[in-house]
Amino acid sequence: MKKTLFVLLFYSVTFAQSYPGSFARIGLNAKGMSMGNAISAMTTGNVYPFYNPALASFQNGGSVSASVALMSLNRQLNVITYTQGLAPTAGLALGVINSTVSNIDGRDADGVHTSNLSTSEDLLFFSFSNQFLDAFSLGVSLKMYYYNLYSGMSATTIGFDVGGLYKPTDYLSIAVVATDLGESYHWDSSKLYGTDGSNFSTPFPHIFKVAASYSLPAIHSSVMAEYDIAPSPLNGLRGGVEFSPLDVLVLRAGFAAANEQYVGTKVTPTFGFGAKIAFLDLTPQLDYAYVSEPFSPYGIQTISLIFEF
Repeated sequence: MKKTLFVLLFYSVTFAQSYPGSFARIGLNAKGMSMGNAISAMTTGNVYPFYNPALASFQNGGSVSASVALMSLNRQLNVITYTQGLAPTAGLALGVINSTVSNIDGRDADGVHTSNLSTSEDLLFFSFSNQFLDAFSLGVSLKMYYYNLYSGMSATTIGFDVGGLYKPTDYLSIAVVATDLGESYHWDSSKLYGTDGSNFSTPFPHIFKVAASYSLPAIHSSVMAEYDIAPSPLNGLRGGVEFSPLDVLVLRAGFAAANEQYVGTKVTPTFGFGAKIAFLDLTPQLDYAYVSEPFSPYGIQTISLIFEF
C-alpha cells in the first residue's frame, strides 16, 4: 500500500514540479500557454483573471471559455471559466480547473499488478476587481483546492490571490500579483495504516509576480514579460508576443525560463494561434497552444473555445 501511494504521488507531481497545486500552474488556456503564461498584465482582448484578479475589471462584456490540455503520461487538464465586466468599473470571474492522471499501474509489495489506478485534483476560483482610478485596479481571487489522491486519502484547502494593475499609458500595463496565500494540504493516513499512519501538511509555494504588457496597435501586436519570485524551480522569467495579421487570425509565441538548482536555466518554448470562426449568429474563437516538455515523450497541446456576448 505504501508503495502504491508513492507511485500515485510520483505521477501527480509530473504535472509541474514537486509542489502542491502544480496542475494549476500549467496554464489556464491556450492563449496564456502559447505566450509562456506571461499575461498577468495583458488587458487587451478577453482577459483571464486567474493570472491576475485585477484583470477582471478590464473585461468588456462577458465571455465563456472551455479548454482541454492533452499531455503524455495519461494526464489531462480541463478548464471552464466565465468572465463578466460589471459597469461602471468592476468585473468578476469564476472557473473550475480539473486535472486527472489515469491508467497508473498499481502493484502490490511483491510487484504483482493489482489494478489500474487514477488520481485527480480540482480547483474552484472566484475573482473580483474594481478600478478605483481610471488607471489603477485591485483584485482578489478566492480559491478552493480538492485533491483526491487515493481511496481514504484526500485533502482540501482554501486560500486566495491578490493583484494590482496600473496603466500609466493607454498602451502600457504593469502588474504585481501574490498567489496561493494561506493554502496547505493536510493529510491523515491513519485511515489506511491505522496506528502506523501519520498527520502532516504540505504548504503551497507563494509566488510573487511582476509583469508588464505593451500594445503596439500600429502593427497589431502586443509584447509582454513577467518575472516570478518563488522557490526554485518555480522562479524565473516568462515572455510572449501576439501578432494579428488579419482580423480573424492571431499568431502567438513565448517562452518560460526556469532557474533550476541542479540543471541550471531551462527554457521552455511555446507557440500557438487564435482564429475566429463564424457559426450561425455566433463568432466563437478557437485557440491552440503547444508547450514543450523537456522530460516528456511529447509536449502539451491545448485547445480552447471562447464565446463572447
